[in-house]
Amino acid sequence: MTLYKRSWKMRFFNLCVIFLLIAISLYPSSKCSSELSYSNRENGFYYSYDQLTDLIDQLQEEYPEIFLYYSLGKTYEGRDIWLIKISDNVTSDEDEPEVLFMGGVHGNEKPGYQVVIYSMGAVVENYTLPNVNHSFTMQVRNIVNNTELYFIPMVNPDGVEAGTRKNRQPNNCIFGSSPFCGVDINRNYAYKWDELDKHPFKYIFGGFPKILVRTTVKYSFLDFQSLIRKGNYRGPYPFSENESKAIKQFIENHNITVRIDYHTYGEKILYPWSWTKDPPPGKSLFLSIAENISKINGYEITQGSKWYYIPGASGDWLYAEHGIFSFTIELFKSSFPVYFPIKDHILKLCKNHLLVNLYIAERALLL
Repeated sequence: MTLYKRSWKMRFFNLCVIFLLIAISLYPSSKCSSELSYSNRENGFYYSYDQLTDLIDQLQEEYPEIFLYYSLGKTYEGRDIWLIKISDNVTSDEDEPEVLFMGGVHGNEKPGYQVVIYSMGAVVENYTLPNVNHSFTMQVRNIVNNTELYFIPMVNPDGVEAGTRKNRQPNNCIFGSSPFCGVDINRNYAYKWDELDKHPFKYIFGGFPKILVRTTVKYSFLDFQSLIRKGNYRGPYPFSENESKAIKQFIENHNITVRIDYHTYGEKILYPWSWTKDPPPGKSLFLSIAENISKINGYEITQGSKWYYIPGASGDWLYAEHGIFSFTIELFKSSFPVYFPIKDHILKLCKNHLLVNLYIAERALLL
């Protein structure tokens, strides 16, 4: 009996040792894949406007040959709308595909601008010195040497600092400084800006069940969604706001091929149109690009209007007026990480979408 118990214990011990050895052998590879350090500046929490300004000033000082930043204009409260350019001949305008990454259009959607900030830092660091491996460095160098990458991390810095979706334009609001003030920058572009005014019944009764909840609002004092931080006031006229004017001027002076605009939340990849459920010209190419993005981040692909209806959206204007393939990526499944950030979750999101952004840059070389 004693010999049997001892034998059983020995077999159990041997099995434990075997499982432990297997676990140890597997652990380094899984750890390595989940903890790749693409950037030495792995800030797992959200940057402020001043922190962003300090960062880009430091990056330009460290990487002057490939990194350049300047202001596209001032906001209502006097903050600069920073534009960052990364390219091998950064002070020259070369005949190369141009790609634009935007974030912080809605100031309270913090993961969007954090992804953009992380990507621009990781690109310049890995171009200069491998943080991951030689293969990854060569991928980054090929992109930087053959494209012009533009980043606008905080399109709406006033909203970022105030924690508001809209900007801080007073708009002669009868309620003074309140949630009713401000304009939703992503409803302030000229393409189909007044579509709801022209065809109200068509859209209210034409298959857009969320029309009265999520669409543009004509008058700021009727923007009741502002009370729950989801205001959609579109402004008094297209490009009325400093932020949308800055984007317009930049686009009209460049030849952007693809634009990615990061928002929060929903885990979706959105493509035009947002003003109608009709498919856009070139839908197959949109889907091809979106499917490859989805292979990286696992998000659902949806035409913008089939999620909710947005006249005056930037993506529709960019595609209709300038032929720019424009995508909006909605990060995270819920808004919880915006208000209760967990460092590891934010870093994982940033690293994953760095790979999305590199794919987009490489795809631009083929368009």
